[in-house]
Amino acid sequence: MSHIQMTHRKEIYAAKSMEVFKQYGLRISIDEIAVKTGVTKKTIYNHFGSKEGLLKFCMQTLNKEMGNRIAVMYSEEVNAIEGFRSGIYGMGEVFHSLSPVFFEDLKKLFPDLSGTQHKMGFGSFLDGVKRNLIKGQKENLYRQNMDVDLISKFFITSVVSFFIRNVLTGSEYSARDYFNSIIDYHLHAVVTAQGLEVLNQLYHNYKNISSHNE
Repeated sequence: MSHIQMTHRKEIYAAKSMEVFKQYGLRISIDEIAVKTGVTKKTIYNHFGSKEGLLKFCMQTLNKEMGNRIAVMYSEEVNAIEGFRSGIYGMGEVFHSLSPVFFEDLKKLFPDLSGTQHKMGFGSFLDGVKRNLIKGQKENLYRQNMDVDLISKFFITSVVSFFIRNVLTGSEYSARDYFNSIIDYHLHAVVTAQGLEVLNQLYHNYKNISSHNE
């Protein structure tokens, strides 16, 4: 079997296992994972070595997905406002698929992996927002008189802190609702008059699409 084929199979097994982790948390055993995924225990060990090895690969895949979501924030294919909306909305969808028990188990059972995941995710998110702000300034959609470094750090820190304390604890906020709300809050704080026109037009377009689909 070639390296490419091996990697492809690992990705398939990891995707199936991740769905199990999302639903049942990380306390589930290899035997239970094998039953629920239809992948033999021997195959899991042959490809990942251990349950932790499987989880690490799953988290690497999750990081790639998050990276793709964040990258749209500074993509040249859309303006900064559209990029920010798409990126944050996409992240909300990813986190919405992960149950609070998943995060809680990751923190308690795999603290080193949890710490690494948090550090990598925070850094990538921060870089994405910073690049989005700079892009928006160049497009004259965001205010020129703001400290990009400060605003991006403040935004990321507040978003992550609130998410951990109030969303993951099972409060009235879902991940999807929370990330949708902070899109509006952040953009209205940084847009120029021209940016506000673009933002209002986006709202108008989304409203028309929603009405058409109903």
